[in-house]
Amino acid sequence: MDGSKQTSINPFMMYLYRKFSLLIIVFAVALLGAGCYNSTTGDTEVHGIAKFKLPVLPKTGSHKVMVFSEMHYQPRFDSQDPPRILPPPDSVPISGAQNRYESLEEYVLLEAPAEVVTGYDKDTAAELYRVNCQVCHGSSMQGDGPIGSFITRGARPADLTADATRDASDGELFAFISEGGRQGYALVEAGQVSTSPMPAFKMLLTESDRWTLVKYLRGQ
Repeated sequence: MDGSKQTSINPFMMYLYRKFSLLIIVFAVALLGAGCYNSTTGDTEVHGIAKFKLPVLPKTGSHKVMVFSEMHYQPRFDSQDPPRILPPPDSVPISGAQNRYESLEEYVLLEAPAEVVTGYDKDTAAELYRVNCQVCHGSSMQGDGPIGSFITRGARPADLTADATRDASDGELFAFISEGGRQGYALVEAGQVSTSPMPAFKMLLTESDRWTLVKYLRGQ
């Protein structure tokens, strides 16, 4: 070492410096009439003295210039605000295609697969519920999750300890979890698009996970 002082330049600050330097050049050329800038090719000429090429900065299109790129200038969505980002229609999970049922009567006859029954673990089921259901239905399952204070219109989270849940068959509970609750299932069965605030967990959880939640709702 020669004892001279070393200066470290922050890479992010260097990136900002280059970006602003480029913008200053472009605006100087365009606004002050110091030359000509071709926004299609990037070719730039200054009073015939210098010719050089600048990056192309289109005003529209998929790569338009975003002058204000801070997060608070971008579109925002409220909690549970559609559109939800779901897999493409008719996509097939790596676990294979799912069985499809046309009516609730078909679901009534369904029972949990043997591998779910024999391999059921309450701690695993509780974690599935916590991650996917507790925010709406609450730790007590009474529909008093923290999201409730933000819901000002429409259906509220169901009380999963009520008679409507206890009296439903395992297959019906599986249908409601899969299609977005009773509201979501009723719309889907009628051939309509679900507007239920509850997402269709057939797109988010495996069939085994949904049957595990059914057993968890039974208090097992």
